Amino acid sequence: MRQRGFEVISEEMFNKLFYPFDVKYEELKLPKRATAKSAGYDVFTPIDIILEPNEEIKLPTGIKSYMLDDEVLFAAPRSGHGFKYYIRLANTLGVIDADYYNNSDNEGHIWVKIRNEGNKIFAVNKGEAICQLIFQKYLLVDGDTFEGNERIGGIGSTNER
Repeated sequence: MRQRGFEVISEEMFNKLFYPFDVKYEELKLPKRATAKSAGYDVFTPIDIILEPNEEIKLPTGIKSYMLDDEVLFAAPRSGHGFKYYIRLANTLGVIDADYYNNSDNEGHIWVKIRNEGNKIFAVNKGEAICQLIFQKYLLVDGDTFEGNERIGGIGSTNER
């Protein structure tokens, strides 16, 4: 039984999402841990990135993730990028719910919006790590009997209900 992991989005979705970028489908890389004791899985940028101070980019990663129903995937900046360059994710900590996987809007494609809030130019080459993803179990409160809608869309869709 599969519990958690990463997949590359379909080639059809890739063609929709990567249209303005010069990337080949075969170049997409699945996240990997850098060391045996790393909690986070590094996400690799499919393009070269250069951000001037106060610039940002909405970056398609080409990946999606599946997990157990009582798990969440957090997207966080790489420590060194934040410490050395004051790079952060626009939403500070990305929360990817289990039902985001294979949603009808975008297959669960994980986007990353990165912002340079420092005073130095930030550059990352294609294929280098840009952020990290961390799986985590979560708990529910007593009496939680949620009966609601299924996820229909992608990022930000749950606040449209």
